[in-house]
Amino acid sequence: MFIKYQERKEETMKVGYLGPEESFSGEVAVSIFKEEDLIPFSSFELTEALKNSIVQKAVLPIENSLEGPINWVLDLLVNNNQFFIQDEIIWLIEQNLIGFGKISEIKTIYSNPQALAQCAQFLNRLKVKTENTDSTSAAVQLVAKKKNSEIAAIGSKRAAKLYKIPIIKEGINDTPQNWTRFIILGEEQRDITGQDKTSLVFEVENRPGSLCEVLEEFARENINMTMIISRPSKRQLGEYIFF
Repeated sequence: MFIKYQERKEETMKVGYLGPEESFSGEVAVSIFKEEDLIPFSSFELTEALKNSIVQKAVLPIENSLEGPINWVLDLLVNNNQFFIQDEIIWLIEQNLIGFGKISEIKTIYSNPQALAQCAQFLNRLKVKTENTDSTSAAVQLVAKKKNSEIAAIGSKRAAKLYKIPIIKEGINDTPQNWTRFIILGEEQRDITGQDKTSLVFEVENRPGSLCEVLEEFARENINMTMIISRPSKRQLGEYIFF
């Protein structure tokens, strides 16, 4: 696990994260902001909390090594100009099969679409039905409520511990190199150190070569790009914003 975070403040502040408490975002938030007032939100609620300055910081997943970017977070960054990316955390994600029965009894497995995709090979071998939930923790909560040996959830060890459900099988993701990049948003920009990773959002004119002209500037200045993503502008078909 690699954690890079430097900023700490004496006063207590409200920190929002993609909840509920037992989510992977909750794990990351607790590991960094131990003394602060941590508040779990749904994706919509967290967007609103940032817009209305209910929280001073937020912990958000932005990219997974297996499934790529998390689009609603990218869209949030475009539409929220009072918060800045202050730092990042690279977190190793381990998905686990959680339930009350034996693996041979399971007929349906619940989890969010990303977690199910990260465990596709394992699920194909089991040949069971899958159902989507809003989050991995919502799936674990559902299993805890039903206490049925024919259903199981894919989620974190933290969720299994909090809901007191056995882990049937650990580490079921298709590859052990399952990393998620989390970003920390805050109201202040970080000081420039000269050893920084910088995120940009921009648009270009819709004509041949316009994106190439922007990218040539990075090459000319010997700046390495770690990622480029396009997202619809949501104003007009064929119009894109670049990250």
